[in-house]
Amino acid sequence: MPAIRPAVVADAAQIAELLVQLGYPSTPEAVQVRLANLERAGGYACFVADWQGRVAGLIALARDWYIEKDGAYVRIVALVVDEAARGQGLGRALLAQAECWARDNDAGSVLLNSGDHRGEAHAFYRHHGYRSTGLRFVKPLDPATDTPASHS
Repeated sequence: MPAIRPAVVADAAQIAELLVQLGYPSTPEAVQVRLANLERAGGYACFVADWQGRVAGLIALARDWYIEKDGAYVRIVALVVDEAARGQGLGRALLAQAECWARDNDAGSVLLNSGDHRGEAHAFYRHHGYRSTGLRFVKPLDPATDTPASHS
């Protein structure tokens, strides 16, 4: 079973590799800045799955508040398991950690976005009790930042 723990700056290079697999080209230096930004902002969490001596999975979370109803929710900002480690229970363990963190932070639900092209991910989420409730629409304000990954 993988060990799930909070991400630390020393994980930046391995996290960058995972983000590339997810479709978000990243450098270790950029990941270090992002981790620091999340910590400074508060209301965020980033956990990694240690498996066979390396970081083989990542889940990033954000806590926010509903305006349309009472309460808070947690959004899964990113979830990725290394291609070589899939099928080992890492994704399930990361989801469980997210749900635990959500409960600890008084959130009534966990939600996420997933691109239309991620059919395997959709099956994974459904298998773990998540259901599709609608569509997401995006309008990039800077066409230069409109990459395929920005629609994931």
